Amino acid sequence: MGDEADENPLGFLDRLLDEERNSNLHFGDIRFWKHLEHIDSSHIYRTKSLEYKTMKMMFFEGVFFMFFLVVLTLYLVSEKAGDLYSSRRQQLDYWGGCQLQGNTRRCKIDEVHDIDSLMDWLRDDFTPLAFTNADEYQSVVMSDSIFRLQTGTMYWNPRYVGDTKTSALIGSIRLRQVRVQYSKDCTILDRLGDIVEDCFADYNPAIQSKLSWAPAWTPEYLKEHYEWKASNITEQRPFHGKYATYPGDGFVLDLATNITGAVTRFTELQYWKWIDQRTRAVILEMNTLNPNVNSFVHTRILFEFPAAGGVFIRQEAFPFRAIQLSLSLMAADDFGGSFMYLVISTGLSILFGVYTFALIYKNGIRFFFYFWSIVDVLSLLLNFNLLVLKVGIFMEADTMPNLQPEVIADPEMFYPIGKLVPTMEQVVGYQAMLGLITWLRVLKYLTLSRTFLPFVRVFEKCFVGLMLYSVLLSVVLFGFALAIYIGYGTQEGLYSTIWGTFVAVAVAPAGGVKFGVVLESGDWVGPVIILCYIMLVILLVLTTFNAIQVDQYSVTAYQCSTVNKHKDPGSQGNPTIIFLWTYLCALRGVKLVGKELHEDVGGPDDQEIALTSLPESVAVKYWHTRRTMLKIKEAAYAEIEEQRLAKRREAGLLIAEAEEAEKKAIADRKAKLAEKLGKDMAITDGEEDLVEYEEEEEEEDEDRMPTNAEMAGIMVRRVQLQRMLEDDPAIIDVFETYKAVDVVRRFKVDSGEAGDQDPFDIVARLQASVAKKLAELERMGQGLSFDEMETLKVMSQELHSALTETQKEWRGELLSILQMASLLSTALIELTKKLEQVQVNHTELAIRAAPLTLGKK
Repeated sequence: MGDEADENPLGFLDRLLDEERNSNLHFGDIRFWKHLEHIDSSHIYRTKSLEYKTMKMMFFEGVFFMFFLVVLTLYLVSEKAGDLYSSRRQQLDYWGGCQLQGNTRRCKIDEVHDIDSLMDWLRDDFTPLAFTNADEYQSVVMSDSIFRLQTGTMYWNPRYVGDTKTSALIGSIRLRQVRVQYSKDCTILDRLGDIVEDCFADYNPAIQSKLSWAPAWTPEYLKEHYEWKASNITEQRPFHGKYATYPGDGFVLDLATNITGAVTRFTELQYWKWIDQRTRAVILEMNTLNPNVNSFVHTRILFEFPAAGGVFIRQEAFPFRAIQLSLSLMAADDFGGSFMYLVISTGLSILFGVYTFALIYKNGIRFFFYFWSIVDVLSLLLNFNLLVLKVGIFMEADTMPNLQPEVIADPEMFYPIGKLVPTMEQVVGYQAMLGLITWLRVLKYLTLSRTFLPFVRVFEKCFVGLMLYSVLLSVVLFGFALAIYIGYGTQEGLYSTIWGTFVAVAVAPAGGVKFGVVLESGDWVGPVIILCYIMLVILLVLTTFNAIQVDQYSVTAYQCSTVNKHKDPGSQGNPTIIFLWTYLCALRGVKLVGKELHEDVGGPDDQEIALTSLPESVAVKYWHTRRTMLKIKEAAYAEIEEQRLAKRREAGLLIAEAEEAEKKAIADRKAKLAEKLGKDMAITDGEEDLVEYEEEEEEEDEDRMPTNAEMAGIMVRRVQLQRMLEDDPAIIDVFETYKAVDVVRRFKVDSGEAGDQDPFDIVARLQASVAKKLAELERMGQGLSFDEMETLKVMSQELHSALTETQKEWRGELLSILQMASLLSTALIELTKKLEQVQVNHTELAIRAAPLTLGKK
């Protein structure tokens, strides 16, 4: 796009033949999207041109995408309703015992600092939260039936948690601990051997303890809590902590269905040291349902006990709507919302995928050289993966027995929704990325607007450059993050991990990140790090980003303006506006033939041709069409005149003159009709008979062949002939071209002086003129010389001219034969009609003469 005068990415269109240009050979070429600013706008006025068809495809692709964008956005928003975030916040605060005191949020869970405080919190704070509505919940096994209405049937008693009774506990609360083995992955110094006998390292899968470890004299009913259970038994999933990732297996405890039993069990386990120094993680998992908004919240709490001591607490809650577990439930509960949006967006994605694969097949590897093509493919892949994950959730939820409606209310059964949460989290991630990429794809279709086109081109070029440069920036930022983390890392907060520190130094230039941790230490290293950060990142790296953007914008703006300057006059219009105008005119049946290329218009001598010079079939069709249009014109003028006379008669003006004019008009019509029929009209015939005769005459004229005298003197304009070619494909087959200027040049016969002179004299004068001009050139010193290639070229041109002339003569002779055959056929048809008329007249005379014959007899 830099030197438009020398190189045009769409210049290959000018090298195409007419048949190739008007075919579908390059229809759907991705280069039109990539270099839309180079398109020749003058071609768009012709509805059969490649440019018009391509612009039509691009425009309707944009309309299709906008509809898809609206549906997809509505679907994504409906999946993440605002009440889900409220439910998540409520569950985190409720189980953590959090209250807002002024501007400070205080939580009971934060008071846990060791094993004993954890057991106290479980017994005194956590357990009462699970029994706010009742102190005991009946077990299903103690009921005679849950289906029949009789004495002993289990009644409906949901386990509401909280004072407002908005959330109900689903299933049991499961507590699990993960332990390590004695003296594995750790060593004790020899000098401390007399003091410390065993050591316990941080958790890793190699040192996980799976053996039963119940102390002596442990009651039998407690020993089940000291037995290790695999993840397929616990029905839980791994938990990613700060120090390790803890598996879904371990030593399990399900909270009792009555508050007394739960408190007693925690007291007994504390006494028998169920949680001790070998414990590395204690995980609580529970699920709640909010029937008001029909949403679930999967809550987990992790208490991590690192080898270095202390307790690290992490809470997480994942909210989701119930309809996300079942497609049938979605169709029943939210048919007009999520279900409809899901079906429509999926259908549109499939259609767009088929369209994209068709473009890939059409363009080949060139398809992936366009930036937005890669974005389209990425969007389709995200959509496909999202659909696969959604179907997987529906299928897995349908096969899990604990999620069936018949058992979901059992307070003693564990609700293993945690197994589906990772997949649902992936769905949320894919939905977020799909929403981002889909909205970014709007920029692709903004290229159809000349206003936004330069900015989109800047985005395309800057994106690639900035992505490459961001690799360098990431290296620099990671160096600063490593330095700050090593020297000033904290136990909690943003600087507690290397990744958190990297994010802090990355977003610090945008504001909102404080480096107080680095500066509060009072040493000289912190200020030096901050000074280097300002010099390298803020003053150098980020300004280079801005320089790249300014450079790309300046170059792109200059290139776009240069493209328009180098375009031919008439081809600099806005392609989208021209297409819309042409398309709207085409819908109304209006052809913008005035907007033609120079080679299609021709010279002044190519603008008209005599009707008699055209082939007979085309000439006859034009003649009949012309007569029809003239009759319409005469009828319109007659109607106008009749309305004028009617108004004058109503006003009482010139009544006699109006009647005389009307009689004269009728007489003229009779005379004209009589002249055509070759007989006199009866004076007594009224206007109704006259109209009947005229209608009969018009029907005969429709099938009548015009004579040469009738067609003589009629000139056909090139524009009229072009309209005939566009309206009737059969005429194109006759002429073997779709351009009217070619038809005029082929069939036009010069008249005037050339028609009255000897052709040999004309050729002699032409040769003399050429010889005279050659002599003048030689006298001026411009000698002419022809090498072998030029001679061969001249011979080729002469041979081509001779073959073309022979072809024209052959076509002329063949056309004459066809015309004679057509005339003969027309004469035979006319003879047949006359014979039929004679027969009819003979029959009529015989019928009229029959009474006279009978009277004489």
